[in-house]
Amino acid sequence: MAVQRGFGTVIFSIIGIVIVVLAVFIILKVVRSEPPVVPLIYKSIDLRQAANPVDRANLITNIDELVSDLNSKEVKDQWDRMMQCLSTTCPDEAYLDIVLVTVANFESDIPQSDVLINVIATNKYWGNNEHLLEFSKALSMANEQVQLLDNRKADKLWEQIVECNNACAEKNNLYFDLIRTIVQ
Repeated sequence: MAVQRGFGTVIFSIIGIVIVVLAVFIILKVVRSEPPVVPLIYKSIDLRQAANPVDRANLITNIDELVSDLNSKEVKDQWDRMMQCLSTTCPDEAYLDIVLVTVANFESDIPQSDVLINVIATNKYWGNNEHLLEFSKALSMANEQVQLLDNRKADKLWEQIVECNNACAEKNNLYFDLIRTIVQ
């Protein structure tokens, strides 16, 4: 009988240790979870396209929560600037800026951050003679980086952007579609 009690005590001790280790692992996983940068990017793009007032309100609320979760002063400042135009209509640059600031502040959390930054810089500088060198560098790097993604959809969108040459009506839609495709 003493052998069985000793054996049962050992089993219960092992089970207790396993439960404690699992609890610590779960707590660490929750504490170290990645910041919600990808959902913020997706929701920002969705907000740009949302026409229904309830959908817009839900997206604004969700984005505000994600921005708070990020604990980034830069992203918060950009979101605050964007809030000023959301009651009317924000220009596409505001949506690109929230994506750019998010990507720039969380580069290590977004595998394709370099290409995203160059794609957005290309959009911002295309046609701006004062930033010809920055535009040229961004366009060259983005072109190479998009090709290296080995993503057919991204290649096709990028090709359409280049063919558009900053002159077609759908250029910003193409950029946002490309950003969404790259972030996936």
